Amino acid sequence: MDKKELQKKYEEQDGMGRELLLEKLAFCKFADNYDFENYFKIGELSDSELLCLASFLYHQECYLMLMDMMNRYKERFILADSSQLQEFEPEDALMERLSRIGVLADGEKAG
Repeated sequence: MDKKELQKKYEEQDGMGRELLLEKLAFCKFADNYDFENYFKIGELSDSELLCLASFLYHQECYLMLMDMMNRYKERFILADSSQLQEFEPEDALMERLSRIGVLADGEKAG
């Protein structure tokens, strides 16, 4: 693919597609072989390798690629820690707000 073909591909995209294409170009240009290869085997990465890849995408401002990766593998980024709730001292105003946004509502829609 040459520069003209890249320009044509860019012009064919909508706003989000253009941004994603620019991110992918930046990733291809600046990623070392380690990060580049890790992107294609995200599901096999250790937690530390996954976080290194996320950090690289963030620092290269590849936010759409990062968001896509975090959405597809969100269970690897979200760790439930109930010990934080054991030390939590709720205040009345906080509890009222939580109920209003539906955190404390059993199956009710927030509204």
